[in-house]
Amino acid sequence: MALGLWLAFAFIGAAIAQPVTPTFNDVSLGVVPTDDGGTYELHTDIYWATAGTGPRPIVMWIHGGGWQSGSYQQFAQAARPLLARGIHVALTDYRLSHQAIFPAQIHDVKGLVRHLRANAATYNIDPDRIGAWGSSAGGHLTALLATSGGVAEVEGVSGGNSVYSSRVQAAVDYFGPTDLLNMNLDVTDPPGNGIDHDAPTSPESKLIGFDGASEGIGVLRENIDNPAPPFPEKVALANLASPSMHASADDPQILIAHGLDDTSVPFHQSVRLYDALSPLGVDVTLRPVPGFGHGALGTETDAAAREFLVRRLLPREPGDMNCDGAVDGADVFIFTKLLTNPAGHAIALPACNAANGDFTGDFDVDGADIYGFVETLLSDMDG
Repeated sequence: MALGLWLAFAFIGAAIAQPVTPTFNDVSLGVVPTDDGGTYELHTDIYWATAGTGPRPIVMWIHGGGWQSGSYQQFAQAARPLLARGIHVALTDYRLSHQAIFPAQIHDVKGLVRHLRANAATYNIDPDRIGAWGSSAGGHLTALLATSGGVAEVEGVSGGNSVYSSRVQAAVDYFGPTDLLNMNLDVTDPPGNGIDHDAPTSPESKLIGFDGASEGIGVLRENIDNPAPPFPEKVALANLASPSMHASADDPQILIAHGLDDTSVPFHQSVRLYDALSPLGVDVTLRPVPGFGHGALGTETDAAAREFLVRRLLPREPGDMNCDGAVDGADVFIFTKLLTNPAGHAIALPACNAANGDFTGDFDVDGADIYGFVETLLSDMDG
């Protein structure tokens, strides 16, 4: 049952029908090899924001599916409101584990980052404001993308554009595995475990290509110090695929969310990543979600994830009260609310921009700021 959730997770929280036609549909990033000697053509769909002007931030949505299923054409429901907040969204394609074993998947993800930067003018993108968000296997790839900046072995050449950086500026990891060798050891009861992660049939074993008879993550862990081939190579590959192994002080800001009733990926996997990043001074938040398992995490967590990305990726100017990258009529009510009731503004204002009506720099929003707000409003609306 739970293994089925892994394989089908690309469809959990993601609608089959698209909300709008992609601005750039089925863009080819180039051809990459498969392990059987064939090839696979990488693609992306890019949706333009419906708010804001000028070069926009962009968030890559990375689908789940146990690295075995799913499609880049699935646009998660949780990510769609980013368009109305002034953030583009790119849907991320990568080779599945039956097409090519790791590190093919992260090579392809990084290839999209470089492609976006190389074509920033075409896509109206701010190349310094790229984020990623993924769930399950997509959460793993998001976390690995965030933590592996500068790790040559996972850089790859997918899509070319090697002169461009593959680093991102913000990441949201929804219950992704972070330490492949210890998945089974992290299981607690409750909630229990619906997948034998040590078995050769597990998604993790298939990801690293150690899925034959008498193989699997469990056998690999038992032979972690065995010098005989293929154990050293596969242990190194499992560690290379584990985001918690790559934590460094220059990693971007990251939000980790995980349901406490998850029986597919143990909650402690997210704790491992948090514990690796936090002592280094990385801006990392761990959000446990009671009552939710391996799937949708609820509207409150989705809203928090979007707010996290908005706060970190949107360029803000005085007067942009709702943080959508523009100063327009939508900001008037919020500015007025703060102006007339400063003591209660925390309830009315988005957390990303609670004092963005302070035009005079006196750390207060009062009558002295009215002229600045009106001037900016008229200027932006005229532009």
